Amino acid sequence: MIIEGYMLKYANIIWAVKGCFHPEGYAVAVPRVYKGEKIKKMSEALKIVKEKFPFLLRYVPEIGFKVPLVPLKDAIVLDPFSKEVDDELPRRFISYFKGKIGVTGSLLYSNEYNDIDLLSFDESHYITLKELREKGITSPLNKTNLDEIEILEEEDFRILKEKRVLEGVYKGKPYTFKIVKCVDFGYVMNKEEFKGVIKITKAIKPYSLPVIYLTDLGYYLTSFRIRFAELKEGISLYVVGTLLKRDKFLDLDLDIAKEVKLYESRP
Repeated sequence: MIIEGYMLKYANIIWAVKGCFHPEGYAVAVPRVYKGEKIKKMSEALKIVKEKFPFLLRYVPEIGFKVPLVPLKDAIVLDPFSKEVDDELPRRFISYFKGKIGVTGSLLYSNEYNDIDLLSFDESHYITLKELREKGITSPLNKTNLDEIEILEEEDFRILKEKRVLEGVYKGKPYTFKIVKCVDFGYVMNKEEFKGVIKITKAIKPYSLPVIYLTDLGYYLTSFRIRFAELKEGISLYVVGTLLKRDKFLDLDLDIAKEVKLYESRP
């Protein structure tokens, strides 16, 4: 099973696997390290694909738009749960959690890292993260990197990041903890543009990816990105994006939105 958090080596490039649905023999993935540089923005990763690997782009009905499909027969799979971690700091952080924990990001594809990126399939690990924050073992992440800000404005990006326990700081080192629990989204039948304010009425799945929120318009907000995790019920967002009309539900996918703003923070 290859899903969000796994990585690949393909065409001498490190690729990050995205999402839960992957056609047989392929992985939906985007460049993570290209010509020695980390690619943190999805827009930049897709630009590289369009310019250098356009033959990988295929329409996938279950996703609803064209995505890069990396052929697994030509790739090396980097398994987060098979990587041995030698550095004491991430090992110590991992020791707080019961069960299987994988490492992703630079910890997975190299022995050098600036952040501790972890992967889990166990939603109970969120409770552990909350306890670690309450005990002061971890602290909020109050620094933002401009090279990773997209869709959200910088101030909103910072406000949301500070509130999350899925991101934080452990002994001076930033961490990101992805909890993945896949959901069958069905397939996309049609789509239309959306622009307006939408309010979260129920946080159905707010801390495991994909996150899912029910809104006052009857649409569901979804995302595979940590930046949209842990949103609270009652919050309103101004969204400019695309509504995916799936056979199972109406999906306002925040990952492909052009713009998302915290509505309360707007002047």
